[in-house]
Amino acid sequence: MLLSPSASPEKIKWMARHAPSATGAALDLGCGAGIYSQTLKKQGWAVAAIDQVPPVSAQAIGFLQHDLEKGLPFPDHQFDLVLAWDVLEHLDNETAMWTAIQRVLRPGGVLLGSVPHGDDDRLAPYNLAFKHHIDRTHRRTYLPANLKERLLSHDMEIMAMELKGPVSPQVLAEFIPWPVLRMPIRKIIGLARRLGLLAFQELYADIFWAARKRV
Repeated sequence: MLLSPSASPEKIKWMARHAPSATGAALDLGCGAGIYSQTLKKQGWAVAAIDQVPPVSAQAIGFLQHDLEKGLPFPDHQFDLVLAWDVLEHLDNETAMWTAIQRVLRPGGVLLGSVPHGDDDRLAPYNLAFKHHIDRTHRRTYLPANLKERLLSHDMEIMAMELKGPVSPQVLAEFIPWPVLRMPIRKIIGLARRLGLLAFQELYADIFWAARKRV
């Protein structure tokens, strides 16, 4: 689950909006390159980062190498915050991980995460699909309804859930056969998007959520 070395602005914003205001103990589950662990550490969190492959920043973030299919090697109620960015879809034993997350979170602790959105029916007639459908490391995709079921069944109160990572309508410019016109058309589409003239909520490739463990 190694991530690229660049952080997602959307994830950083989501953390800023929904992470607890008081710092404490945080777990970065499937930490990848350790970008979000470093972000939390700079904010004063005591971070435990865990994944199957060590990042370059392993020593700086308190990294633990561990097979995530074997659960979480932490005591009950240890963390005030758990990050699960782009990790659950990779696990064969997803249910066991949901249970493990619920176990290590303290009552009132917050879980932030993202998973791939499975509904790209609007793209299918054009022989297109979300990129994650061709990722062979993904075991599943999700819909908001079944993600809510998973959270609620593991004693979580849903604080927020949103579709993120839009397919940009500016991709339509790539179908113009005259290269000189592509940039102007991209700019026109971009302007229409900023003005709210183009709405495409169905074409978001990820589901972000924030949930709190019930007290």
